[in-house]
This record gives sequence, structure tokens and C-alpha cells, in this order.
Amino acid sequence: MKPLLPNTYVLNNKYLQSILSPSTDIIDYNFSSDQIHKLNLLQILRPDIYFNKKLSDKEFYEISKKYYQKLIDDKIIYKSHDDFFLYRIDSDNHSQTGLISLLNIQDYLNHNIKPHEKILVSKGKERAEQLSKVKFQLCPIYLFYDDENFNLDLDIHHEKKPIIKFKSGNYTHSIYKTNSDFSGINFKELYVADGHHRIEGFAQLDVKNDTKFMSIIFPKSKCSNLAYNRSVKFPENYNKDSFIKDLSNYFHIEDLKFHEKIDRFFVIYFQNKFLKIDLKDNYSSHGADCIDFGEFILKEILQIHDETNDDRVEFVPPTLGTDYLINQVDTGITDLSTIMRPVSMDLVIDYSKNKKFMPPKATWFEPKPLDGLFFYNIIE
Repeated sequence: MKPLLPNTYVLNNKYLQSILSPSTDIIDYNFSSDQIHKLNLLQILRPDIYFNKKLSDKEFYEISKKYYQKLIDDKIIYKSHDDFFLYRIDSDNHSQTGLISLLNIQDYLNHNIKPHEKILVSKGKERAEQLSKVKFQLCPIYLFYDDENFNLDLDIHHEKKPIIKFKSGNYTHSIYKTNSDFSGINFKELYVADGHHRIEGFAQLDVKNDTKFMSIIFPKSKCSNLAYNRSVKFPENYNKDSFIKDLSNYFHIEDLKFHEKIDRFFVIYFQNKFLKIDLKDNYSSHGADCIDFGEFILKEILQIHDETNDDRVEFVPPTLGTDYLINQVDTGITDLSTIMRPVSMDLVIDYSKNKKFMPPKATWFEPKPLDGLFFYNIIE
């Protein structure tokens, strides 16, 4: 897989503060309707959310296209034809640099670009429909390569002043134009970190076989993975008073002591208590809390067999914090929350290489590149 020139529109730096948008996943949790109307990119990505009304496919596309063209006409974004770009993210104790590139969806279909987790059925369908309506990509798909087996030092290519630089939360984001030609590089394998639903959406597009998508490629050694938690509503026919007894068939259970750090253990929150759980020796762990949770608690105890298509299972990003998980249970919205340990990068690669799939939302890569810095026309 050779990186292709991005051939994208790039954000004009002076319009930076008015154009960036967080993921629509986060908007679902954290944003009021008033705040949503300040996120201009939703007019392209999700005009139905922005205008708070159901739209036909034709209306969806026309609104999206009109606003996209306005960004071009007002020179808020400008076309770049012959440059590669590097995206660097820095914090006090972390730095990672990625390459912005186009790639061919055939490399995903042929398993040269490797996923590691299942997708949620509803969200996969939503992404495919969105791409088919909008025909623009504002959110690069986050990939990584195994730099233990492939030596590419991206940091030596951005000595000049960045064309865009800003701080968001704990991270500083910098975009560099580079004179280096990366088209001669050949990535034999790439791995999906963030964007499983988006890349599957591209795979479902009814267009020519060489459909391109915009990606950002980071080295594995710089990628940080956090745990994606769950909050679960028990089935109506399940007696929650028997849960601890049922749980003890598979797990050793202890109360979590006040001085113990939660992230050292597999922890659940149930009936106002934090409980450490550890799989019993006569059962084999699948290597990650999120997988064991699905196999032993969801399937065996609660008889929830398909996480990809069951609204009783809520997937909670780590950015929402422990308080959110507690509140879901204490208010009766759900019955059980998890506090899991992250999946190891080695396990991610093992599953990817062997065409195995973790549950949906098994990983959360942080920090993430932000949406709205690069814009790509899927169909030129």
C-alpha cells in the first residue's frame, strides 16, 4: 500500500476556531441542542442533527453540499494538489506524528488494512448512508503501522513552522506541509485504530472499485489505547438479586478498597458498590476485560448474545469518566457499569492479523486527530 497524495481541501488557519467539531459520538452525550447549533461542521456531516428534523436523502445532500461549497467560496478551506501533510499531537508527556494520505478501499477489502473489532449494526448502516448522501469526508480514519517491523521516522520531516497550530484540551495539534515524497513507501500492513464504522461505510459505497478514503497513519509505538466501558440494562426477565451469585460461578469477587486504584483491576459497579472481579482458574480468559465481559457476563449470565445490535448495552467512552458510569446505575437508567483495563496493542495486532474480532467499541485511542482540518471529495 503506497500512500497517495491527499488531494484535499485544507482549513485556512484564521478560521480555525469556528470550524472544528468533535465526534458525533461525543455530541450524543455532552452537547445540548444550543451547543450543537454552534458546531458548523454538522451542517455537512449531520444536517438532520443540526436542524433537528428528519430530512429526505435529497434534502440531506443538498444542505450538506451547499454548506461545503460555502466553505470553498468563502475561502475557509482551500485546495491542495501536490503536498503531503503531517499531523502532530503533543502533550506534556506524549508526542505522536502521523501522515495524512489517501488509500484505496480495496486494501481494506483485501485485508491489507486490518480491523480488530466488530461494528455496531445501526452505526455501520448510519455511516454508509451518511457517506452516500454527503459524498465528502471530513474525518480521517485513524490507522497505525507496526514500527517494530517498519522503520519510518516521520518527525524528521517537519522542521518548518506548522501551517496550523492550536491547543484543544490537554493536547497541542500541529499541521505541517512537507516537501518529502511519501509515495515510494510501501506499507505491507496497516491496522484500524479509530474509524471502524467509517471505513466499513466506505466499503459499502456503490461506486467504482478504486474508491479512495482519507486516512492518518501513526506508528504503533506512539499510539495510546484506553478502555471503552459498558453500562448495561438487565433483561426484563432476569432477576437482578441473583446477579452476584451468578457472577460468582465464573469470577472471584471482592469489594474494592477505598485506597486501591480502579484501573489496576477489572471492576464493575453494581448496587452502589465497586467490585473487583477476576476470572476463576477453570475458565480461560480471552485476553481482555471487554471480551471476557461479553462472553461470561453478557452471554452466559444475562443471555445478551449480540452486543452489535442490542440497545440494552451502552458503550461509554472513557472521556465521560467514572461519574457518568456511576450515575447511570444510581439513577436506574442501567443496572451495571464496568470499569475495564485497556486492551493491549499486541492483542489488537493478534486479532487483526488472524481475522478475529473483538466486541464493538473494544478500544479508544487517545489522543485523536480532530475533524475539520482536512476535507476530501469522495467522488471527484
